[in-house]
Amino acid sequence: MESFPKQVELNKGNAELHLMTRADEQRMLAFAQSLPEHDLMFLRRDITRPDVIEAWVDKIEAGGTVTVIADQDGEMIGYGTLSFSDYSWSRHVAELRVMVRPDKRDSGAGRYLTREVFRLALENGVEKMIARMTLDQTAARKLFQELGFRPEALLEDEVKDRHGELHDVLVMAVNVQAMLAKRDAFGLG
Repeated sequence: MESFPKQVELNKGNAELHLMTRADEQRMLAFAQSLPEHDLMFLRRDITRPDVIEAWVDKIEAGGTVTVIADQDGEMIGYGTLSFSDYSWSRHVAELRVMVRPDKRDSGAGRYLTREVFRLALENGVEKMIARMTLDQTAARKLFQELGFRPEALLEDEVKDRHGELHDVLVMAVNVQAMLAKRDAFGLG
């Protein structure tokens, strides 16, 4: 984790990636509150609330989560987070979540955040990673498929938005060792 902060080159300009700390709480709250409602729907918690952001940082400090933030020109443009399982029988599993501001979605920021969080998962001995998304998030689904994720479950009517509409959630997963072996077999290591 000592490789942060780091500079990355996006399609338009550069960004800095750094690990989230308590000092980022207000910036994360402002970022979350600026997102469209649909983007927030598949998240497990309502990150537009200050108490939820505070609990998130508490979990980071306790070692249950690691979050990478992308900043461009002094503004938060996205984050990637890795949440380790709380269940003793599933300690080898972690959930990967990535969120990028709508106007920066074609910049490459999501790809960098995903790769950095994936790297952190490897450093932490994660054997299986999962990602959740709504069915209409085709760009996210494509990115995760490129990393070796495959559909594992469709949770029908899993999410109810603020208007009472129900939405399905796709759960994708990847076995990390199998993905690494395939990558090495193709000489992509």
